[in-house]
Amino acid sequence: MNELTGQCMCGAVTFKVTGEGTGIVSCHCKECQQLHGNYNPMWVVNKEDFTVRGEDSLEWYNSSEEKSRGFCKKCGAAMFMRQETGPKMLISVGCIDDTVGMENIKNVFTQDAGTYYVMSEES
Repeated sequence: MNELTGQCMCGAVTFKVTGEGTGIVSCHCKECQQLHGNYNPMWVVNKEDFTVRGEDSLEWYNSSEEKSRGFCKKCGAAMFMRQETGPKMLISVGCIDDTVGMENIKNVFTQDAGTYYVMSEES
């Protein structure tokens, strides 16, 4: 992947990733369910490969000591999760412009998954 781009629903916050991501990790934890209304598929990248524009429209919420969640203040899109002390940035896949060729590589916190959907046995 040479470059990945995306934005929030209203376009106030845009981002670009240069470098490789690790694939889609789908999180089924209660926090993601509350935040996104269901599980959240996220593309995992290195922070150093990530740039954002429209930071004045971006709000960060510390959801724990280890991570923060990034939201657009204008449209409310839940866009990012970043490790506070680690090297990773996670991008909600729904905010990515082109997802062709992306694949789910892992499901995490599956013990918290809702009983109203079925996960693939393969991931």
